[in-house]
Amino acid sequence: MSRNTKNDSIQKEKKQIPQTSNSADSVNRKKLDIEVSIIIPSQNNYPLNLFSLYSLEFQTFNPKKMEVIFINDASTDQTEEKLKDYSPPYHFKYIHNKQKLGRAKARNLGIRSARGRFLIFLNAEMITDSDFVENHYKYHQSKKNVIVSGVMHSKALYTCVFPNFSEDKIDTIANLTKNNQDIYTRLQDCKDPLDEPYPLLEKNDIARKTYKDLAFHSYPWFRQIVGNFKSDLKGFAFPWMAFHTGNVSIRKELIVQAGGFDEEFFHYGYEDWELGYRLYKMGVQCIVSKKLITYHQEHPVEESKWREAIGNFGLFTIKHHDVDVLILGLELSGITDLLTINKLLREYKLLRKSRTKQIQKFQEKFILILETIILMLQVDIQHFNILGAAGFSSKDRKELFIDIKNLSDYPHITSFLNQVINS
Repeated sequence: MSRNTKNDSIQKEKKQIPQTSNSADSVNRKKLDIEVSIIIPSQNNYPLNLFSLYSLEFQTFNPKKMEVIFINDASTDQTEEKLKDYSPPYHFKYIHNKQKLGRAKARNLGIRSARGRFLIFLNAEMITDSDFVENHYKYHQSKKNVIVSGVMHSKALYTCVFPNFSEDKIDTIANLTKNNQDIYTRLQDCKDPLDEPYPLLEKNDIARKTYKDLAFHSYPWFRQIVGNFKSDLKGFAFPWMAFHTGNVSIRKELIVQAGGFDEEFFHYGYEDWELGYRLYKMGVQCIVSKKLITYHQEHPVEESKWREAIGNFGLFTIKHHDVDVLILGLELSGITDLLTINKLLREYKLLRKSRTKQIQKFQEKFILILETIILMLQVDIQHFNILGAAGFSSKDRKELFIDIKNLSDYPHITSFLNQVINS
């Protein structure tokens, strides 16, 4: 984790428990009062981040035993103006980074600042139900070596109209807001052109939970996982994907033991899965729960985020040059879907276990194919003639045809290889 100086950030804390003395024992008691630390990094997420903070004001969990560490990572919107003096019922620590640290380093700063035994990582645009913190906390009372995630059960909603929203998106919002007359009326009062986000919610909508009137199911990728696997993700080859910082909790000691987030991941994407993968290899179990639903506030996403994510995925594969990671390039490149990749990886591991000596050369070819697909993805080349891009000679191709014949008991492997040959 990186060092942080006073010149790097400004920290303010609200709702601290008064100390009765200056003794070390008093300080320690104060620290022990905090059970849960919620870490929220944010860059240019206003006013979505304010709605997220509001939702944490109405938790059933004791506010004296929870803190929210909010890291304003060099935002240029109204975050500083609106949140620097925010004073909720829970402990609130506001950290303002004058220079952007990036997602990994910002979260490490939050970890170092956290006083709770349990950490919840939450995206700045997530609205939480009132039992959100309590349910996260309960899971960790019975299990000590676990990642608890709710992000795969997230729903979506629109809480703001953004200046660059299309007419089709505005029509979608209008249809959703018809479930709530007050919010529908606010939408009708929204006039073009907009210079900044136009809020559709007020604080009492959070308190009364009327925001749920706008919620809808989205994120088919997540729904595919929870629709095919149980909460313990048994049978899913990538359980570490549960460590998604949109909504996940873990004991602080496990994060410290793992070494925190890798700060080489400066841009968008994969810094959480990379840490989740390390935790998984440490033996930490993964659970996804529908009791931890969050509501993602939809907002425009810059096209540059995709390129950043592809770059970070490449960094992920360099740091963990394992087939478990490399094979995800097939989904990113659109070659096949996650469920098929899951079956493909399980077959590959079974093959490697049952025919260790016979398949060494095949393994080298298989890994080279995966590496080539990732390279083509990073340089934005369409995935055709993959074997040619991988430098396969005529001899290599003939051997691959023989391999396919010998692997008839592994239908997903042979199907994938035929797809590569015909690319």
